[in-house]
Amino acid sequence: MIIVLFVSLYTTRVVLNVLGVSDYGIYNVVAGFVSMFSFFNGAMNNTTQRFMSFERSSEDKAILNTVFITSCQIQFMIALITVFLLETFGIWYINNVMFIPIERLTATNWVFQLSVLSLMVLILQIPFSASIISHEKMDYYAVVSIVDVIFKLFIVILLPYISYDKLIFYGFFSFALSILNFVLYYVYAKRNFPEIYYNSTFDKNRFKIMISFSGWNMFGALAYTLQGQGLNVLVNSFFGPTINAARGIAFQIQGAIAGFSENIAMAFRPQLVESFAIKDFDRTENLMYSMSKYCYTMIFVLSLPIMIEIHGILNLWLDNTIPQYTIQFTYLVIINMLITCFNLPLSQTVQATGVVKYYQVVRSIIIVFTLPIAWLCLKLGADPTSVFWVTIVVSIVNQPISMVILRYNFKYSYWKYINRVIIPSILLTILAPIIPIFIHNCMNESLLRLIIVGCVSIVISIVIVYYVVLNLNERVALNKILKNKFVHRVFAK
Repeated sequence: MIIVLFVSLYTTRVVLNVLGVSDYGIYNVVAGFVSMFSFFNGAMNNTTQRFMSFERSSEDKAILNTVFITSCQIQFMIALITVFLLETFGIWYINNVMFIPIERLTATNWVFQLSVLSLMVLILQIPFSASIISHEKMDYYAVVSIVDVIFKLFIVILLPYISYDKLIFYGFFSFALSILNFVLYYVYAKRNFPEIYYNSTFDKNRFKIMISFSGWNMFGALAYTLQGQGLNVLVNSFFGPTINAARGIAFQIQGAIAGFSENIAMAFRPQLVESFAIKDFDRTENLMYSMSKYCYTMIFVLSLPIMIEIHGILNLWLDNTIPQYTIQFTYLVIINMLITCFNLPLSQTVQATGVVKYYQVVRSIIIVFTLPIAWLCLKLGADPTSVFWVTIVVSIVNQPISMVILRYNFKYSYWKYINRVIIPSILLTILAPIIPIFIHNCMNESLLRLIIVGCVSIVISIVIVYYVVLNLNERVALNKILKNKFVHRVFAK
């Protein structure tokens, strides 16, 4: 993820400079519009991982194979529905509603079709990538991520030397990269997991159970898709592709940071589901608290120096080509990310219980309200930042409601959650910025200040995490791990 973070930041800078603000904004809004239709896929991804992890506790290869076959059948059905929607409503919307300069309409349609193909490959990839995660093969998952980002780096290095339309070229190679990822996941899963093989059998009961489970998850996936990409389209309709470019940069930073938190959740997920499957509820509860705390800690430690030195970072990163509103968008996106990261472990615990109906319906209604409220704000003349403020307020409202609904399905302690997750996170948020902000205010903007503030922020945050965020048992376990690593290296020498 560290490799992915730095390469992603570099590639964004190159792509923005080569494509220009307008074309970069077009790519983000078109790719974002296509990804709106991936809510089917997102729901099924969680479903496949959950059922594979749950059934792994029994170690019955036949049941695992049934889960795999059923997920393949459902994914193929999702692929057909997605293509139909995109090639009908999607084409109409791109050409008749979306704000695109007329001279870039042909290139936009090419990017649209290539994005559709990329989404198709991603949909068909899910049963294989989900099997890798359920088997906790995080090392291979990391390898694929590194291969993915290296090829992205190769694409952006090549991009300035292309004489053909660069926007179309970028879309084509993004599609080619999605095929490479599919092949890597497919080959590894087929070679390493005996349950990964397909035949034409159809398990009606398993199909009904998984489609019902994914159906309720679809409410949540659709809600977040509408909130994220719907707001992207909304901003485009009011302000044009230039503001979409600023939003795209802010969300590039969000994606790079959030990836760390999502990978923590991904590592916890199989253990969470398996502990619930064998009815070890105390361990399930402790995993939920730890996941919540670690997700927030990871995002905060990475976000703090960015928020303090955002102007210098953007100047250095984008070579002084900063679209309007980029700084404001980045601040607000990070704040919202810090709030919503608490919700991810709650959602994963709900997934482990298998009782997702009311949780997803209620939460989805709250999230979807972001769109009409944001539209009303923009209609009344508010600036683009209002969209992000609305999102933050909705995220704050969503958290306690999600906690209450989870309590009906899984009996955990509110007090333990507040004491072990919320209070340590608040203390970290208050204490860590004090010295870095003081240094920031005492020095003029420069690369030296950026480096000093960044290093001090991370060191102080780690010290506070160790003594304030981690409990005694976690500190003892961490000390043991570090001691074993150190002793092993010393004796190895």
